[in-house]
Amino acid sequence: MLSLYGISEAQQSQYFTKNEDYHFGLADNLYQTKIYNASQYEYSKQYFYNKNLSNSRKEASAFFSNVIGVILQQQYAEEGLNAFMKEYPNSAYFAQANGPLADYYLAKKDFEKALETLQKVNQYQLSKEENTQHIMKLGYAKFMTGDSAGAIEALEESFKSADETSKPAISYMLGHLYYADKQNDNAFIYFDQIKNNEEYEHLVKPYYVQMYYNQKNYDLAISEGNELLNNGKSTNYDTEIHKIVGESYFMKGDYQSAYPHLKLFLDKEQTPSESDLYEMGFVSAQLKKNDEAVGYYNQLINSNSPLAQNAYYQLGNAYLETGKKHEALSAYRNSSQMNYDPKVQQLALEQYAKLSYELGNPFENSSKVIQRYIDKYPKSAKIQEMRSLLVKSYLYSGDYKATLDALGKLDQKTNETKKIEQEVSYLLGSEEFNKGNFDVAEKYFKQSLQSNLNKEFYKKAQYWLGQTYYQKGDYKSAIATYTKLENETSEGFPEREQLDYDLGYAYFKAKDFASSQEYFKEYLRFPKQEFKADAELRLADTYYANNQLNEALDIYNKTENASDYTLYQKSLALGFKGDTVAKIAELKTLISKYPNSEYVDDANYEIGTAYAQNDDFNNSNSYFDRVIKSSPDKDLVANSQIYRAQNYIDQDQTDKAIAEFQLLANQYKNTAFAEKIVLASKPAFVKKGDVTGYEQFAKTLNVKVDTSEINEINFNLAQESFAKKDYAKAVSYYEKYLEQSPSGDNLFKSQYELGESYYQLKQIDKAMLPLQNVADFQNDYQQDAQVRLAQIYISQDKISDAKKYLEQVANSTNVNIKNFASIELMKIYADEKNFAEAEKFANTVIANSKNSAATLEQAKVIKARSLMQQSKDKDAQAAYTALEKSSNTEVAAEALYAKAFYQNKGKAFKSSNETIFKLANNYASEEYWGAKALVIMAKNYLALKDNYQASYTLDEIINNYGDFPEVVAEAKEVKAQIKK
Repeated sequence: MLSLYGISEAQQSQYFTKNEDYHFGLADNLYQTKIYNASQYEYSKQYFYNKNLSNSRKEASAFFSNVIGVILQQQYAEEGLNAFMKEYPNSAYFAQANGPLADYYLAKKDFEKALETLQKVNQYQLSKEENTQHIMKLGYAKFMTGDSAGAIEALEESFKSADETSKPAISYMLGHLYYADKQNDNAFIYFDQIKNNEEYEHLVKPYYVQMYYNQKNYDLAISEGNELLNNGKSTNYDTEIHKIVGESYFMKGDYQSAYPHLKLFLDKEQTPSESDLYEMGFVSAQLKKNDEAVGYYNQLINSNSPLAQNAYYQLGNAYLETGKKHEALSAYRNSSQMNYDPKVQQLALEQYAKLSYELGNPFENSSKVIQRYIDKYPKSAKIQEMRSLLVKSYLYSGDYKATLDALGKLDQKTNETKKIEQEVSYLLGSEEFNKGNFDVAEKYFKQSLQSNLNKEFYKKAQYWLGQTYYQKGDYKSAIATYTKLENETSEGFPEREQLDYDLGYAYFKAKDFASSQEYFKEYLRFPKQEFKADAELRLADTYYANNQLNEALDIYNKTENASDYTLYQKSLALGFKGDTVAKIAELKTLISKYPNSEYVDDANYEIGTAYAQNDDFNNSNSYFDRVIKSSPDKDLVANSQIYRAQNYIDQDQTDKAIAEFQLLANQYKNTAFAEKIVLASKPAFVKKGDVTGYEQFAKTLNVKVDTSEINEINFNLAQESFAKKDYAKAVSYYEKYLEQSPSGDNLFKSQYELGESYYQLKQIDKAMLPLQNVADFQNDYQQDAQVRLAQIYISQDKISDAKKYLEQVANSTNVNIKNFASIELMKIYADEKNFAEAEKFANTVIANSKNSAATLEQAKVIKARSLMQQSKDKDAQAAYTALEKSSNTEVAAEALYAKAFYQNKGKAFKSSNETIFKLANNYASEEYWGAKALVIMAKNYLALKDNYQASYTLDEIINNYGDFPEVVAEAKEVKAQIKK
């Protein structure tokens, strides 16, 4: 045996070369037969320990050692291969590394790198079997990187070229890919090819269960699943099969059957999904296993997802079932805050709102929760119920206004909500009443009275509505409300016993003192002690106000230890009785007895007014001075100052009064007293007739004096002046009045008296226009104006103009006017020879026995003449006979003439001449009638055949009575007859 050390160098080189070939060949053979650990050992040994190893073999040893590390997924294998690539960046072995490296990445589930590496593999260097495996791996890598289509495409291609031994695996993968891609029909195609394959059937059948479930064919899923579970073989899929079967029962609503499968699944599943927990919680709840349900749902509460939203809702339901309402409140709240499922959110918010109302809500205001539901779901079928709940929520929180607002939004009101509205409106009315907001209180009380479901509140609302009216000064409505309540209520109403007292006050304020008395009397029959004294004094006040002063004083006098108010009222009553002396004494007692009384200043003021009524103006002003100097009541001070100034007017100290008013004007300009000062000063200015001064004074106080007021002053002054026959002043004031008020109510009176004033001042032309304005229109002064105009026209001998106005007043109801017109028209018609009209008016004049004797006689003369002219001889003779003894020589002469005329006409020629001689003897001064009688005498002589006497008489007439041409003419006519 040769010693190792005895070998030569040549021999050694040959030995090592053969040894290297052997080990290198061994490593390669081991690699090809996939005995990777031994192969890696041999390659590593050569790389690290063979110092004579060629570079190419050293590169190969490093490569295969690292590749085997990748294949065996050894630690740091990837790093070792990367180090090789850096050391041999241009190595030809890289292509051989892609396949193992891809397997490595697939094993590590780094599918992106695996896909990238697989795509570098040169498929032309692969055997058919290797290529089929490569395509399978490529398809798997594509699937795992989300490229299902690419994966399916690759495996479909692989399936076509695969041998029968490879096809089951590809079918399984394609089935799985189609299943994962939810293409169940295609998945069934490939799974059907291997469902009876002994190697794959236990893998494929669970897919069938899942796919039947996915297709919602729950019966087949249950059947297939139960068959797998009951075949006596335990697999890794049993837990998942239990889940699918349980969920199938769940979807069918068979929660009893679902429960054991789902529970078994969850008991074994260490990390159940939210869906798993939700389903198990729901099933438990349906089976009334509420505590279990709560446990499952509680495992979901830290998530925010659609399932969590449902879980919170169902957790709330489960809590409700176990009586844990506060816990349910929180669960519903969480569910309602999630927006994944609007329907669940609505249901959760509904329950959250209801529990908030029932329990109170520590998280937020219950009313806001309910309002949120109403705002978010206005068309919900529950909206009416929620509105009612909102009403109650506001009610119990004491927010009455919000309660009423919520009630107003109810579409339909139940008796319960109507009753709430009645009560809440009353309470709000009471609140506003106590705040002094009476208009708002009235609205609420009226709203409360729209329902009478709560009888007590109905009466209270009525009573306080009456009180509200009273406070607003609407005493009529207060009385009506109190009376209605009194008529409807007999007892059982606390405020009932005060109604008479309240009615007494309301009637008193309404100034119906008689009714007020009756109610105070009724109240005082059974009064409350604390109101008795007040009611008695108010009764006295009603007597006082109703001017039943004795009755008022009786009560005031009976009052023991009379208060300052009583003394004050008593003094006022005495004053109204006219006993100003007693009034002053009573007020002085008040001041003496109650020097600090609030009525002291009023008492001083009233004493001042009482002294003024007694015309004791000095004492009056003395008490007004007290008020002015000491009273803090600015109104009372101002009134005292004004009253003091008015006293000066009554003392005929008009200038002093005006001076005082001027001082007050400076003091109270632009105040509420300005108008009162102007009004008080008016009598002073009017007394002086200084209307312009009054206007200017008002202007200095910025008080607008209406034109109507100035007109009234001018009119009154004009009337006063006219009445005093101071026609010049009357003209001045009427001119001003008519200038500012050309169409007022006093127009015709003013125009008439203006015209009459001008007439009296002999300014006839100026009188005419205003009188004509009055005369031409129907008014109370028309006839007076027409009479005055007729008089003016008669004086101007404008008889036709006078006649026009006289005819208009001829039928006046005013006897004097009618009489005047009759007299003047009688004369006018007589002068016009209109004897019928003259006689008519003469009769009217004669019928008025109040006419003077002269006027009556004149009428009788005219009547007689008219009768004569109308050939009413008998009546004419009688009329003239009555005038023969007239004291008026002219009338008596005409009467004798008429007698002689009718004697001639009656052929009593001698008697006629005798009468004519009597006329000539007794009334020689009446030449006209003497001349006319001589004509008749001549006619008498002719009738007696005494032509001489006749001719002589006619010649006397013709020669001596030239002043009466018509008589001379008649004489000449008669003489002409003699000549014939």
